[in-house]
Amino acid sequence: MHVVEVDERDSSWEDADPRFRVYLFTGGDLPYTSWTVETCDITGAGLLDVLGWAEERAGEQNALYAIALVGTDHRVPQVQRRGLTWLIGMDANHPAETEAERRCYAEMLARRDSPVLGCQG
Repeated sequence: MHVVEVDERDSSWEDADPRFRVYLFTGGDLPYTSWTVETCDITGAGLLDVLGWAEERAGEQNALYAIALVGTDHRVPQVQRRGLTWLIGMDANHPAETEAERRCYAEMLARRDSPVLGCQG
C-alpha cells in the first residue's frame, strides 16, 4: 500500500449518487470451470449497505462476490461509455495472472468463510 498526501482541490467532479455493480459468482469451484455470474446495479445506497447486501446474497448461495463503482468516461462527451473501478474483489472469470490478482482472488475465496461485515446466509 502506498499513501501520498494530496491537495483535496485537485478533483474536477463529484458524484453524490454513485452506482455500484455487484457480481455474484457461483459454481466455479472445480479446476478449469468458469463461474456463473449474476450482476446487479445498486443505487441509492452507500458502500457499506451494498457490501452488506452482497455478503448476505453471497452467503445464501455460497458464492463469491465483487463490488465495483460504475463510472462514465467524460473525456469524449458524445460517447458516454461506462467503466468499472473495482472496490472489492475482481472478475472471478478473469485469469489471475499477476501476484496482485492472485492475492485478490484468494481474498475473495476467504471472504466466503470470513465476511467483512459478518453477514452470513
